[in-house]
Amino acid sequence: MKLTKFAHACVRLEKDGKVLLVDPGTFSEDAVFERADAILVTHEHPDHLDVERIAALDAPIYTNAGVAAQLEDLGDRVTVVADGQSFEAAGYAVRAYGKDHAVILPELGVPCENVGYLIEDAVYHPGDSFTRPDREVHTNLVPISGPWFSLPPAIEYARTVKSQQTVGIHDGLLNPVGLGMLKRFLTEHGGHPYLALTPGESTELS
Repeated sequence: MKLTKFAHACVRLEKDGKVLLVDPGTFSEDAVFERADAILVTHEHPDHLDVERIAALDAPIYTNAGVAAQLEDLGDRVTVVADGQSFEAAGYAVRAYGKDHAVILPELGVPCENVGYLIEDAVYHPGDSFTRPDREVHTNLVPISGPWFSLPPAIEYARTVKSQQTVGIHDGLLNPVGLGMLKRFLTEHGGHPYLALTPGESTELS
């Protein structure tokens, strides 16, 4: 299975000729939207959900109820999934985890629903949360920036999710200095090998 990182929080998986997109948002490059056999969306914020460009793709979408409400014009193309549910998307085995977006400010509470996805028991995408899967994974996608982000829980998340490697996501707000700093922290303190992928760069998962 091939994993390609795109800008910010979007990744593309390719296996057996099928393309699965996760969180194609407004920061995502046009190349992300050239093809998809299925789409997973973790939550409704625009940096994870580009409604207009997703609607233009003829692909089924799996997401939570909050996102589904924004995509109601797409009818039965949209399937609502929830924590603990297993399903198949374009031939990929997927399991959903969690229900809440991380808190940005205490007085604002939980901003919206958020569901993470474990794909093929290999790649875990948490969306905007540090919700942990209940099993070991090959590649754990670790958020490394954002209004809700804090370094200590990110390091703890990277350490406690059993994985063969970690890859940084949710990095659209970082300049090269910040990217380098987070790479150093996760490499030295994250507990697992850290792979820093730039947008458009891929890795093969064995």
